Amino acid sequence: MFRPMQSDDTPSGEMPLDFLTLDDALILRQGLRGVQIVDVRQIGDHPSAGPEVVAFLEAEGLEASFRTIGRMVPPPLRRFVFRYSGNRAELTVTPGAGL
Repeated sequence: MFRPMQSDDTPSGEMPLDFLTLDDALILRQGLRGVQIVDVRQIGDHPSAGPEVVAFLEAEGLEASFRTIGRMVPPPLRRFVFRYSGNRAELTVTPGAGL
């Protein structure tokens, strides 16, 4: 079970999150309905964003791969951008966008 980090006390079986929020989880679930494979690419070097997203997706039963890219021109305006091809999606994660 995943939850946003709210205290130093982490109940057993839950993973504290530094990047993902409950709203993010809803966006990811809605944006990835009907998808089985997700290629996650993170812009920049946020230390926990990509791994948290991949762990969340795998916990949701999706197959996920991860890579980082230095930058994108123009940069995305939202934290998550989806591109679809059949039952596969490319998810671009931009930690600094939309804050």
